[in-house]
Amino acid sequence: MATIKDVARLANVSGATVSHVINKTRKVNPETVERVQAAIQSLGYRPNSQARGLKTGASSLIGVITFATYDPFFSEVLAGIEGCAYAAGYGVMLRHAEFNLQAQVDSINLLLSNNIDGLIVNSPTITAEFYDLIRTIQRPCLFLEFYDPVLPVDSIQSDNFNAAYQATQYLLGLGHRRIACIGGCAYEQVSVSQRRKGYEKALLDAGIQPREDYFVMTQYLTLQGYAAFKSLLSLPEPPTALLTYSDLLAIGALRAAADLGLHVPEDVSIIGFDDIELASFSVPRLTTVNQDKKRMGELAFQQIQRRIAHPELAPEHIVLPTRLIIRESSTPLA
Repeated sequence: MATIKDVARLANVSGATVSHVINKTRKVNPETVERVQAAIQSLGYRPNSQARGLKTGASSLIGVITFATYDPFFSEVLAGIEGCAYAAGYGVMLRHAEFNLQAQVDSINLLLSNNIDGLIVNSPTITAEFYDLIRTIQRPCLFLEFYDPVLPVDSIQSDNFNAAYQATQYLLGLGHRRIACIGGCAYEQVSVSQRRKGYEKALLDAGIQPREDYFVMTQYLTLQGYAAFKSLLSLPEPPTALLTYSDLLAIGALRAAADLGLHVPEDVSIIGFDDIELASFSVPRLTTVNQDKKRMGELAFQQIQRRIAHPELAPEHIVLPTRLIIRESSTPLA
């Protein structure tokens, strides 16, 4: 196995120069960099990241904890994180912790044992115990779609209130008055909780009192969207339109309507949230709220990298705009 000394000998430079080229710890003449990189490729040299971490105190690893690796929304966010990380010479370690505090604790401990330089968390279940743990890890930390000013970490979310408000306004503009909503996590600090507030504010602004029986809270799964919409459609006054917290819930609702012999959008209009790729291929194609998922991931990594370089900076809360994408699953009320 090639060593750093072998690379230095082939490139005719010192071992320290090879280290500076690999770790980008000092400016090196471009011709020398090219020579070192050619020697690395020729010898098949692989830097030992653990040894480098022991020497520099940095691992060039970012930890990511998520409750749903199967969620297409998060997979696009993760692509943004990994793309930026790769370009900056970082690796990404992913842990799937579901809605379980102990799994989250175990995941953080595992990531810390690998000397991660920073942590990105995507979870709607942030308990007091988890707060305490985050305060002790002594690493830059960022939360996706979760904001609590009490917790001194960076956060990134979409403009959930306005997204839901505008989507509901759109349905009202189509003539719908019986508008239901299938929602996800109910925790106040989870930024998607703002979607219910936006939905209800749009109804109130139109002079419509929100109905408790028109709002169903469930998990972000297609099957849950299917079951929830079947229940809504069985009400004495079934809704003529539906807003959901995710495209997966909306796709489940599409299937529920079809199984009950209803046509979308002629009998009922449906709006999703996220604009995952599948939303363009459902039948009918799904009207939905577009979130810039890749950009969210890119900003998450950039913010962690910024925090690594400048740990003294105050936590930052970033809100990303959304867009309503109108497709075939919504139409004016007949």
